[in-house]
Amino acid sequence: MTCFSCLFEAKSIQDYILRSGRLRHIVGASELIDSLTRDVLDGVLRALDLASNEAERQIRFSRRAGGAVYLFTNEREIHNTFRDLWTLTVRQYAPGLPFVVATGEGATDYAAYELARERLLAARNRQAAAMPAGTPVTRYAPRTGLPASSKDKLGFQDEATARFGRDQFWKREHDGLIQRFATHSHLDDWPRDLNYSPNESEPFFPFLDDNRYLGLLHADGNGLGQLLMNLGKEVEGRPDDFAILFRDVSEAIQRATETAAQQATKKVLEPHRKPLDNNRKSPYPARPIVLGGDDLTMLIRADLALPFAQAFLEDFEHASREQLHELRSKHADVKALPEALTAGAGIAFIKSNHPFYMAHELTEGLAKFAKDCAKSVRDHRQERISPTLAFYRVTTASHGDYREVREQELTFGSDQDRILTSLGAYSIDAQPKGMPALNDLRALARLFARESVARGPARQILTLIGQDLDEARRRYRRWHEVMNERDSETLKEIETLLNRLCGELHPDLPVSLKNTDEELKVTPLADLLTLLAIGQAEADQATSSMEDAS
Repeated sequence: MTCFSCLFEAKSIQDYILRSGRLRHIVGASELIDSLTRDVLDGVLRALDLASNEAERQIRFSRRAGGAVYLFTNEREIHNTFRDLWTLTVRQYAPGLPFVVATGEGATDYAAYELARERLLAARNRQAAAMPAGTPVTRYAPRTGLPASSKDKLGFQDEATARFGRDQFWKREHDGLIQRFATHSHLDDWPRDLNYSPNESEPFFPFLDDNRYLGLLHADGNGLGQLLMNLGKEVEGRPDDFAILFRDVSEAIQRATETAAQQATKKVLEPHRKPLDNNRKSPYPARPIVLGGDDLTMLIRADLALPFAQAFLEDFEHASREQLHELRSKHADVKALPEALTAGAGIAFIKSNHPFYMAHELTEGLAKFAKDCAKSVRDHRQERISPTLAFYRVTTASHGDYREVREQELTFGSDQDRILTSLGAYSIDAQPKGMPALNDLRALARLFARESVARGPARQILTLIGQDLDEARRRYRRWHEVMNERDSETLKEIETLLNRLCGELHPDLPVSLKNTDEELKVTPLADLLTLLAIGQAEADQATSSMEDAS
């Protein structure tokens, strides 16, 4: 019996969602994308009479989440009609969304999948034509730079942005995405505008009074590609189990991601909602953008971004352990399933008026850098990769890849005495091996937030490291003398944390005495000042006070 496969993947989902920069458009786009593989796919199946229990036996899904749909069937006609109707529906429902689709056939689902996967990889390298096409006389939407298709009170809009605005997706009753972060939440519980306006009834973002920084957070799992490769090799001997096994793995990872997002929302975001009148509360200080597969992307108030990311990474490992335990019980003969999965995250701290689409590339680069660092220090005798995160505060108009940022904006000094002012990636483990601990950095920031510790010298020393090392040493010695007289105990705590973060310290500067593998001395000063700038230290102190009071 011949098996047919149809593999569909949406591309550049975050870029599609963020390109307008207006929060209500981001909300509309994220809800639209979230409904694509849920409500919209269900509608297509109903149109093809494939939604009933009896008809479901004719089709099989190995994946239908995160903007991807992998369908298998033994009926050529079902395969062809689904492919045609589904791609037509996506083009109309999500105009401008780039995607790739490939088909295959073989004696088994696995053989059909392998052929389609090869074609899918080839299709990823071919740029599809954009509609409507831009010509020399075309008007373009100023927010996105794409050909305009309509004009409203905000000016010329491209087809996708017009869809979000015209159909008011941010006011739709569809709230599947936000309810996977907080089960009982409603549309008005989450912000849909960044700026308060007395003429607008939309819930606005609850910033701190004196801080307009946001964190753009992106997280995804470690080793998922390798896991799928290992599973693929294992099912070669029993290809009939392919679709069921891959579907179960996909659903287990999806449940783990959703559970971790819900737990982090409950721990970090819920306590910061202020009570209002009529038994209402202020909106959550965040806005979900993507939650699918092992991916999470969201905007979050800057002082809560690190605690949320840390809670999510911890809970993701715990939830994946539970899900994979159940999966191993169901598929007892599958040896490729690990004990648990971990994840890495990146956070770009930006002002609320910074173009989100520009920060997203940086955020993904930060997440990749964090994951690469965790893999480089991993003991290969153990499967576990430490959950890590990296962050960076954007202070310039333009920025590129994070590795370029580290080289051009965070590294100073002469060729013989280069100093890297950021430690890069931090582990969320309490006692990590080969990496600095995020908890140590947060503790250091809380010390610098004390009244007895002046923040000015830290900023001055960081500036002087890039200008005049001799003056930086003189300023540091003077600060050390003053601190020793004013609050020697706090100074000892600071030095202890610096030693844990950097190793043995240079006697005249808060930098590592020994060079790293990159032949650079390192200091966490840039990371420390980022935490102070976004209000992280004050937020941690307030949280500790709340916990002590309770």
